[in-house]
Order: sequence, then C-alpha cells, then structure tokens
Amino acid sequence: MVGEATPTWRLLETGPRPGAWNMACDEAVLEAVGQRASPPTVRFYAWDPPAVSLGRHQPDPDVRSRAVLEELGVEWVRRPTGGRLVHHGPMSMELTYSVVAPVGEAPLPGGLTDAYRRIHEGLAAGLDRLGLAVELAPRAAGRPGRVTPASRLACFAATVPWEIEAGGRKLLGSAQRRSRRALLQHGSLPLAGDPSAIPERVWPGSFARRDATTVSAAAGRTIGFAEVANVLRSGLEETLNVRLSPGVLTERERASVRAVWRTPVPMPASA
Repeated sequence: MVGEATPTWRLLETGPRPGAWNMACDEAVLEAVGQRASPPTVRFYAWDPPAVSLGRHQPDPDVRSRAVLEELGVEWVRRPTGGRLVHHGPMSMELTYSVVAPVGEAPLPGGLTDAYRRIHEGLAAGLDRLGLAVELAPRAAGRPGRVTPASRLACFAATVPWEIEAGGRKLLGSAQRRSRRALLQHGSLPLAGDPSAIPERVWPGSFARRDATTVSAAAGRTIGFAEVANVLRSGLEETLNVRLSPGVLTERERASVRAVWRTPVPMPASA
C-alpha cells in the first residue's frame, strides 16, 4: 500500500504523437533520469499516425515493404531497444507504456531481467483489475532467439519469459535498454483489432504463430485507452510501492526531443 514515505515517480501522459517523437521522448527521459535531472518516470502514450517500430537490430523495410506502408498510411521508426517489429495503431487499438528508472535501485533492484519481471508484475496487477485472467509467461516459455540483423519477425509472434499472457496468448510485449545509470523498458498493449495484420503485410511470414490477443478480446468487452491507463497506473503503484504524480517534460527533455525531432515540441497543459 502506498504510504507517507512512498517514493514519488513522475507520470507522463503525452497522448498520440508521431513515432519518431515518441522514440526521441523515451530516449530524452532515459538520459535525464540517468543523470538524476528527472525523477523515475512512467509514460503512457499513443501513436499518430499509426506506425510500425523495429527493434534496433532489425533491417530497414525494403522497397516493397515501404510501398506497403505508404499505401496503408503507416510510418516506420526504429526503437532504441531491441526486440521485433510491433504495429502501433490508434488510441482505440493500442496503448504503449514506458518505465524509466535508475539501474539497480529500489523498487527495481537486481539485474535487467529482475526489473523486466517486476515491471510486468505491476502491469499484470493492473490488468487483473479489469477482470482479465493474466499471468506471466514462465521461464520455460519458448524463446524466439536473438534478433539477428536479417530478422524479419514480429514481436507478438512469440512469447518470452515474464511477458504477460491471457488465456495462453500473448497480451503484452516489451523491450529494454540500459544506459550506464538508468534503464528504459517500453512495451505495446493491444486493446483491439488483429496484432498480426500489419506485420504480415509489411513482412510476410513475420507472424507465423497466431497466438496473440488483445485486452478487449480477453475481457469479452470493449475496453478503451483511458480505462486501461488508469488500472496500469494503480497496478504499478501497488506493486512497486511508488506514487505516480502527474507531471510534464522538463525544458531540458524538450530540448533533447527537439534536437532529434528538429521541430518545436508543443505540449498540452496536461502532459
């Protein structure tokens, strides 16, 4: 339970943004938290226009894939983390989260695997509040193997240990990056639709296994972005024993985003 001595983390809700902006923002917060210029931070966000993000080691889309993306009105961006291709739809279809915190410190002591599991425990605790029967994939879960430079595979085509499943189907996939002093973990939570549709169009065969699901499918009712963000916040607060206080990007972080984005970074008053 959150008490008087509970550490306060920052909560950012930046809404729908272009993919390149979102990735620049995650990196800016990682840098600031690592230098103790910003507090540990949880961010909930969306993508506008829709995009696919590629793991840092995956190849660029080829000519055919770029043509498909253009036809669909879907951008592509490279994540600072590893992992595989993810389709990020509108707010009605997907929520993306990120957690940035100092390395090896409470409430995320230990190595990156321990932090990965602990963050997923918090997210799962939130999803439990929706009545979903979720669980963390066990250590024996099939590992998809290292993502090689030639890999054209989708994140939701396989489950790795400690990821979140519902009814034996993958529900949430995450990736992680560590700097010298901080870690970034971000991930995609499909709310509705078919997580395989766009990846299969971009890279045919990238989604050989059709064992992914969505929040609404698992719940048997339509569940929107705001409701999910609210329960994830509660689950993380309870599990990590932190208080998430709404905040904004600092001017330093905005400047870091602008350095990548190369345009002004307007922020809504609530973000």
